[in-house]
Amino acid sequence: MNVHGFADLDDEVLALRVRDDFEAFAELYRRYLSPLYRFVRSQVPDEATAEDLTAQVFFKALSSAATFRNEGSYQSWLFRIAHNAIVSWRSSKTNGLIIMDRVPDSVDPDPSPVAKAITDEESSLVRQKVEELPPAQREVVALRYLQDFSIEEIAKVTRRTRGAVRILLHRARSRLRRDLEGKE
Repeated sequence: MNVHGFADLDDEVLALRVRDDFEAFAELYRRYLSPLYRFVRSQVPDEATAEDLTAQVFFKALSSAATFRNEGSYQSWLFRIAHNAIVSWRSSKTNGLIIMDRVPDSVDPDPSPVAKAITDEESSLVRQKVEELPPAQREVVALRYLQDFSIEEIAKVTRRTRGAVRILLHRARSRLRRDLEGKE
């Protein structure tokens, strides 16, 4: 599919080529558009805002390509830009309401109608409870469970210590467990 032979190159090599080769950026865009959009969408209340912020992130990544120094993963660098864009967007808003777009799907690829109804109801309840978490907890939950980031990657993106990330995740899980057990 890739006529430029970029499919075999890792993100960091491509990122270092972006300054001189727009096709390298196009390949990184192709690789990260969907996961980055899903992350941003999990942090903002509507699709239009998510689309705008995602576009801003990629524009910033392209215009700031010279600042990528390959000291960490390109993915962490890109999601750090997204984190900053979301923080800026939140600070410009008066309400801090963040909507989770989706909760990871159930494992069963072909559930029965009853199982699907129960799963949908549970997903809706979990999504509602995640929306009620403080913004920092929502963000680490989205990075950990929607994007599958490691604790270290989350720490780099959010510029928190690994310990602080673990504490945020622990508090979020504890609150969700408490809230969900109280609703059963």
